[in-house]
Amino acid sequence: MSKILLVTPPVSLEERYGKLAWAANTLPSLGILYLASVLRKEGYGVSAIDASSLGLSQKKLIEEIVTLQPKYLGISATTLSIFHAASLADEIKKTLNNTKIIIGGPHLTAIPEETMEQFRSFDFGVIGEGEETIKELIYTLENGGDISDVPGIIFRRADAVKKTVPRIFINDLDRLPFPAWDILTGFPKRYHPPPFRFKQLPAAYIVTTRGCPYKCIFCDRSVFGNKCRGHSAAYILGLIDHLYKHFGIREILIEDDTFITFKKRLIEVCEGMLKHGIKISWSCLGRADAVTPDILKMMKKAGCWSISYGIETGDEEVMKLIGKNITLEQVEQAVRLTNKAGMLSKGFFIMGHPTDNHDTIRKTIDFALKIPLDDISVSMMTPFPGSTLYKIASQYGEFEDNWEKMNELDVVFVPNGLTKEDLRRYSKEMFRRFYLRPQIVLNYMKRIIENPKGFPNYIKGFSAFLKEIVS
Repeated sequence: MSKILLVTPPVSLEERYGKLAWAANTLPSLGILYLASVLRKEGYGVSAIDASSLGLSQKKLIEEIVTLQPKYLGISATTLSIFHAASLADEIKKTLNNTKIIIGGPHLTAIPEETMEQFRSFDFGVIGEGEETIKELIYTLENGGDISDVPGIIFRRADAVKKTVPRIFINDLDRLPFPAWDILTGFPKRYHPPPFRFKQLPAAYIVTTRGCPYKCIFCDRSVFGNKCRGHSAAYILGLIDHLYKHFGIREILIEDDTFITFKKRLIEVCEGMLKHGIKISWSCLGRADAVTPDILKMMKKAGCWSISYGIETGDEEVMKLIGKNITLEQVEQAVRLTNKAGMLSKGFFIMGHPTDNHDTIRKTIDFALKIPLDDISVSMMTPFPGSTLYKIASQYGEFEDNWEKMNELDVVFVPNGLTKEDLRRYSKEMFRRFYLRPQIVLNYMKRIIENPKGFPNYIKGFSAFLKEIVS
């Protein structure tokens, strides 16, 4: 049988998280695990190495790849990791010149021709949703078929790059087998979420929907599209039960933005967890216009303890420009309702939107301090390839189109009227003013008392925070 190895590129935690590397998320990539499960179901021998989560060096990863001698090497890469993926491919070609290298992920999907033309060691590219495509591609290669008949790929032929017709999205996501967590060495103990994202360990994350109908200009929706498709409540409950019983998972992070949007399914999931006695703690992401008191009460009863909201800005006009399609009033109401329901709330904010200026950023900081959030995350506006903003950023300011800096920490986009130093200064000010308030400090002390086993993680997180605000 064919030997297939799926990996993430070796991007260090420092490159991904900067001074916050100590508080990094090292949970494994679901993308390569879904691909692995689909290929294994077809009878192929499959291995997976999440080098990024494990913090492996390129040298160490290459050693493991050479030991396994795969016939096919699949690499899933983001914009930040695409150069690491290319460097890895270059080195593998020197040692295992018969190994076919397949690149996939959001960066390749957003700009396939440019990626393949720039990085010559990639033999094939999987564009968009990968499960059906990689299955058909491997089958065609193994059986001597014509790969130009495989939808959703890009490849080289006679020194030219050829792209086939697009792959149709998977409408029935329940057809997918569960991710192949079992093929990861040391799962789940070698992998963990950020210190403040869990109450218990071991932990894992899941994604219950694909596609997004909203039109935020900074989001790249090229992989899963604009149509929202979701797993059924039965699938989600089966997935959680599988993690709970087979791997001892006690904390679930639900990482899709639209989980709460599907109210009927959400209620069925919560009721199912209660009915089957699945005693886990869990958190999720949510839109501010999707929560209601009854929904929050149900979620709390089923074990949810924290909801993270994409707030982005504290200025109404900026909110309209970026396409969030929510109001500050809805955000404030959602956070207060979450607080009233007995759950923690976190706000995601972005520094340096198009048309951001000193006044709008001050409004954002003031808004974050006004509403009863328990945590915040502040990232730099990054116009990723595939997003609307990537095409229009230069109209609103200075854009450094450097893929290697697109980690949401480095400043690659500066709105007119501001400087990089302004954005960095405001970011540190926002962190400092938010977290050094007495009520937030007391809140964290309460969390430590309630969960003393997490004390070392809080110390790591606090150290990372201090490094961020004093540098």
